[in-house]
Amino acid sequence: MRNPKTIAESTPTRRDLLEFGGLGIAGAAVHGVWPLKLGASTGAKATPRGNARNVIYYEFSGAISHVDGFDFKENPSTPKDFDVRKLPTGIHLPYALFPRTASIMDRVCVLRSLRSHEQVHFRGQYYVQTGRQMNLAFAREIPAVGSVVAAELDSRRRPADTFPTYLSFNLEKGAAGALSTGFLPPRMAVFDMNPEQSLKGMALDQKAVELIEERWRLLRGLRDLDRPRIAQLGKEMDSYEDFSSSAHRLLTDSRWPEAFKVTAEDRERYGNTSVGISCALARNVLAQDGGAHYIHICHPGWDHHAKIWDHKAGSNHYKLISEFDPAFASLIEDLARTPSKATPGKMLLDETLVVAMGEFGRTPGAVNHLHGRDHYNPCFPALFAGAGVQGGRILGRTDKDGAKCEETGWKHKEQPRIENVVATMYSALGIDWTKEVRNTPSGRAYVYVDPLGANGYIPTSEIETIYG
Repeated sequence: MRNPKTIAESTPTRRDLLEFGGLGIAGAAVHGVWPLKLGASTGAKATPRGNARNVIYYEFSGAISHVDGFDFKENPSTPKDFDVRKLPTGIHLPYALFPRTASIMDRVCVLRSLRSHEQVHFRGQYYVQTGRQMNLAFAREIPAVGSVVAAELDSRRRPADTFPTYLSFNLEKGAAGALSTGFLPPRMAVFDMNPEQSLKGMALDQKAVELIEERWRLLRGLRDLDRPRIAQLGKEMDSYEDFSSSAHRLLTDSRWPEAFKVTAEDRERYGNTSVGISCALARNVLAQDGGAHYIHICHPGWDHHAKIWDHKAGSNHYKLISEFDPAFASLIEDLARTPSKATPGKMLLDETLVVAMGEFGRTPGAVNHLHGRDHYNPCFPALFAGAGVQGGRILGRTDKDGAKCEETGWKHKEQPRIENVVATMYSALGIDWTKEVRNTPSGRAYVYVDPLGANGYIPTSEIETIYG
């Protein structure tokens, strides 16, 4: 960056910040409630594991075909070039599609028995982000899972923690977008990053930092003089000041630009794609230990109702899997060999739970008349790795077509749901997922993991079998 001549030249504009990344939609949809009035849930109190400092959630946004991937089933439409192999872990996988992922499956536990309440993308992706069905009467006050994590971990933040607790990449490209904090304060919002834009200008030279500090000193003086009037402007102004203060600390932290350096070797290993860069940046952010603990990586585009295996189509599963395979495998490999700054003797994978899944599966059997696969919610898989997960395990079982669940893979007869994945992430971070918040704007109690599903009460347990 050249030496700036003016303060305006030295600081990112609002447009720049929106290009690099932004808060979740509207920052918050309703006035933030703080402090929370918490109560025990009506069910049995949970005992969180607290086995992870971080969670990375990789979303197949649009839904990967389970029967052509991690719950592979031979079917009339299986392409001839899949090169299906049985890996040492016992899972059958199209090796031609997943050559890099095949090499790290000994670190991954596959759960093949998930069921979703939803079967359309917007509602399904809302469900993934919030851990509950959409209820339009209360949707404005429902926070994203990452915002709940940010609120829960707020008391654990250290003075040197400047990174947002909740970061995401490309959520803006999903059907539901980046959801708000609901009843939580706006400072618990996601900071959603555009990975390509974020590489273009995170670093500031010393002159720019000095000018930012001078501008901040002047702004703080003006605010102090005008404090009585500002106090009358309400929580919206408090939210704005929180955002300004966080941005100031972040821009002047030398670890932030370091986290956004991706080498040519990284691009080659992770795949020079948006999701590949996102995974490399997620690794970098956690390696800096700057306060980020929940990272949501959105990999959009998996909705192929037509031409799902057509190489000539502009978008198809061959293309999307070729983006996922090097990105996910490199992420797991690098987390496993990157030392933790916070915990001597541990690697990042030891203290990071990695989860990868879509919002539902795709229709099993032969492809449809458009040579694609439609939405399918009765069963679909999820991948888990890190933080003590027993790699190489295959949990749950579907029938020969991948259409029905025959074995749930955990201690309940009911199939696990997205609620249970959320409970598993909360538990790993040491969060009691049975908590209730009593002082929501509507007055309706908010349970971290809601036991009331689409057709009555559902188990809200964590998926403990991923640990052996």
